[in-house]
Amino acid sequence: MGDTKNKQPAAPAPSANPAPTKKPANGVNWLVYLVPVLLAIAAGLYSFQADETPEIVLSKGPRQLAVNMSAPLVDKYRSDVVRIQTRKLLEIDATCAEPTLLATNVHITTVLGQTAALREANAVLLLLNGENEGVQYEWNAEVGCLHALAKAAATTLGSDPDYFPNGLRLMNSDGRPITTAAELDAERIAYILVDFQLWVWPGIEVGHSRIVDGTTLTTLSLSPLVYGVEGFFTSDETDFAVELGLEHLQRSPVDSTEAKDGYHADRTSFTAFLDDSAYTRDFRTRTSSLARLPSPVYCERMQLLRYQTGQFFRKHEDYFSSKNFVEETTSAVADYEAWATWAAATIDSLPEAVPVEVQEGHPLYPKVADKTRWQHALLRAFLADAAETSYFEAKADVEWGDWIKVNVDNKASGILEQLLASKDYMLPDIVAAWEKRARLPELHYTFPKKPPSAVSQYFRWIRWAKERVEDVGEAAPVPVRTYGRDYPTYRMQFQTKLIKFVLEDHTKEELAAIVGSDWADWLEANKDANDALLQILRKVPAMFDAVVEAWTRRAGDLFTYTKPVQFQHFEPNRFVTMFLYLNDVPEGGETVFPYSKERLVTGIEREGMAECSEGLAVPAKRLKAAFFYDQTGQNVLDPRSLHGGCPPARGTKFGANLFTWNADADEGSNAWGFGG
Repeated sequence: MGDTKNKQPAAPAPSANPAPTKKPANGVNWLVYLVPVLLAIAAGLYSFQADETPEIVLSKGPRQLAVNMSAPLVDKYRSDVVRIQTRKLLEIDATCAEPTLLATNVHITTVLGQTAALREANAVLLLLNGENEGVQYEWNAEVGCLHALAKAAATTLGSDPDYFPNGLRLMNSDGRPITTAAELDAERIAYILVDFQLWVWPGIEVGHSRIVDGTTLTTLSLSPLVYGVEGFFTSDETDFAVELGLEHLQRSPVDSTEAKDGYHADRTSFTAFLDDSAYTRDFRTRTSSLARLPSPVYCERMQLLRYQTGQFFRKHEDYFSSKNFVEETTSAVADYEAWATWAAATIDSLPEAVPVEVQEGHPLYPKVADKTRWQHALLRAFLADAAETSYFEAKADVEWGDWIKVNVDNKASGILEQLLASKDYMLPDIVAAWEKRARLPELHYTFPKKPPSAVSQYFRWIRWAKERVEDVGEAAPVPVRTYGRDYPTYRMQFQTKLIKFVLEDHTKEELAAIVGSDWADWLEANKDANDALLQILRKVPAMFDAVVEAWTRRAGDLFTYTKPVQFQHFEPNRFVTMFLYLNDVPEGGETVFPYSKERLVTGIEREGMAECSEGLAVPAKRLKAAFFYDQTGQNVLDPRSLHGGCPPARGTKFGANLFTWNADADEGSNAWGFGG
């Protein structure tokens, strides 16, 4: 039996111009980044010593904190921080009629504060999670039918209807659930969340401010989505964070394949994660509440940072990408060929109404065997549309956009196959560019969906099981409660427990009938290995049913799970970041977002970090914070969240990270192999 580790597809033959090299997660060029550091060392601006006197003056006397630091700390899984606010799904009513669509592309700013006018017009505005444009539907409170309304609007807005059976929710502008007609009527603006989507605050427009839990959020950038924060923490809390972490500061590690020892020249700051305490739990609770996340455990413990003069953290994402939970396979080239073959056959079957440019004999007529003329015409259309929408910038794939253009201009052969082998996500957008020019509904193509992987099913089931434990409450058997030995978690140890259950419940022959004899032997030999369950799930999907059955046998019928047909892949990862500025920096120390088109500060020059002059730079001001999303409203990783910590030109910068996840942060960290 072959190795279960991920295998990379064979590399395509080179074109006239080689494709961009895939960069490692948070990867860097050592020489480019090391030179500024060496210069800074020579100039006395940078030191690897962690015990230098910080340039910060801490206030004297007792701290006024929101918590009692002397009170005994209860185990996390027996405390309130592990409690989950479960989803409030809308109920389906088969008697409801399809609502009437009134308007599309309605920006939220046109209806803010217009509740009475919307009610008078029997209208509601519905938007997808985190979005600023939506659709208006006819609706009045007497009708109700919230699920039918949400379903119709989500479909119109382009959400995937295959995910709707997993549940639809409505949220108001304060990120709170709407479950009744009266609650929708109160504001007549609602956001639609599908399945397990987590709330994302809509930016509205740059400069827009809202008050959430006594904290002011001001939109600084819409793409990436960045907020300035005021009123979230106090001066005493600031000083206490520094006191707690100062003696524990160490050189900051990075998650990069190039960081062989865990450290890298692109990050020269010092960090310390604060110990679990009433103080850090209070910040976990407040941060999760501000972000409207289901539980305080979605937030990591506070991380203290110190940047001395000349120290920095070059541009990076906060989310992780160094591990592939789902085996990397791509069928994009085959999918492309199937689409092109279908499109050509459909054109041939249609009357002469087909636009001339896509008719046979013209450049945009699909022809799989044509590796030059047809592919060049198709990619030129794609490039034209991409330029209008800043597509490659939004995807953080500018180099690939340049690569396509150069190879099309050079009339290289077989560009599309090479592109799709590395960037398969572009195929639907390439096809959409062609359909835009074909201008016929008959030529719209729907790509066949593949079933979700067993690893995706596993992570979603844990998400569901945690929520189910909360909903069932005292009716849940003690072993599966939050403090029980069988409570579902994302930790590797839970994988081992599930494998043990399966081995206990089945004879070797029975197990071989489920997963095959080779995998049955492998499972027995590797039952205690890290990620052993994920490895077999990648190869033998039937193993998922076996582990769910084994756990449910112990949990009871209240935990019977119905496996969904389709859903969006989910894995634990960081979701939104809060960065607290703990002191005023005399000069420098900004947080920079290179992909943002907004500007707060201009003319920035920071030695060793050229990106500080690009994009949005948030200044380091005491008692303020930056709050920015690592994922989009559709809960997918957002490469536009790329950011960096600029070096102080003078003085020392102290800050604190509050990283939140789309799952229990400690368990998610463990799933990635970082401890937790």
